[in-house]
Amino acid sequence: MLSRNCFLIGFPGAKVPTGILMLICHAGDSSNRQAWLLKNKSKIRSIGFLWDLREPLPKVRSKNKDAIRAALPKDRERLGKIVVEAYLPEWSWWVRQMGGKERARADLMSYVDEFLRDRKKRIFVAEEGEKIVGLCGAAIYNRRTGTIGYGVAVLPGFRRKGIGSMLLLAAFEWLKKASVRFVTLEEETSGFENKDTPAIFLYKSLGGKIISDQPASR
Repeated sequence: MLSRNCFLIGFPGAKVPTGILMLICHAGDSSNRQAWLLKNKSKIRSIGFLWDLREPLPKVRSKNKDAIRAALPKDRERLGKIVVEAYLPEWSWWVRQMGGKERARADLMSYVDEFLRDRKKRIFVAEEGEKIVGLCGAAIYNRRTGTIGYGVAVLPGFRRKGIGSMLLLAAFEWLKKASVRFVTLEEETSGFENKDTPAIFLYKSLGGKIISDQPASR
């Protein structure tokens, strides 16, 4: 039961991931609530990260290290089953923009297919038993630069286990062996302007330096 000075705000709209729910307590009237909402209006942000692979990579402890590997063409069907769900709820706004899960799945699978057939690109997957529970793509631009394609994605039920960190580090190790020094990643995220999502915290914790942070052009 909420007190008379508390109210719940749900965010079902297209600009905020599904499932975000905030409890906000104010002693004032509705004008105070409206002012708070206006000040803290959610936005879609485009955030650019840069890593210098000459710098030591953090050590991450995880029981899932042996389950991280490069994806094979035979993994395509299993990737197709989780490729959208692993990005939710953070990318719910994008799924709605695409017109639903199946259209979003088709778009992401075109990316998966490209990365599976191109020798300068890799998808790394995390497995638990027979199930793929996370993925991360990496691509080589030339001998000195590379990128993390579509960021890191892990199914909601398997997060907070170090899987995302191990996927990203596996991608970095592969890029480093290919003589790549600088790695970039552009993450589009939906949320409050001054509040980071778990993915942003992950990239920062593994040494990512923010080189741009601006509203995404739509």
